[in-house]
Amino acid sequence: MIILSLITASIGLPLLLQGLQMPADQSQVEQEDRARVVAAQAAITAVERTQHALASGRTDADVTVAAAARIMGFYRLRIDHRSGDGEEAALARRSEAAEREMMLAALKAERGVITGLLRSRRIGTETAHRLMREVDLLELRFDG
Repeated sequence: MIILSLITASIGLPLLLQGLQMPADQSQVEQEDRARVVAAQAAITAVERTQHALASGRTDADVTVAAAARIMGFYRLRIDHRSGDGEEAALARRSEAAEREMMLAALKAERGVITGLLRSRRIGTETAHRLMREVDLLELRFDG
């Protein structure tokens, strides 16, 4: 009887537990959040330095300023989302999860259009490969 229960458990449990994800260790999540905040702060400092170097003496400095503002906005949002605690942090995580799902849907649509353009010969193979590579990298970033 013991052997039968061991066999049943060794076969049945993996099937029952398939796809089950354990919640992340809270201390690990907090550590990751702190690391992301520090990294984002360093990124903002680097963008500010680069912005000043690129804009120096140029007549189109507004282009550089606008690009820097978009990039720093991304990092400031990351800091805001990772700096909260309790309900604020939970809301930020839900927001990020929704953003991830929407981005993955958008990338799937892009992939479909690129494939269609290639099949209809409206773009060449090299262009399709380059565009698909961009989609692949973004998909990897959001779907990990």
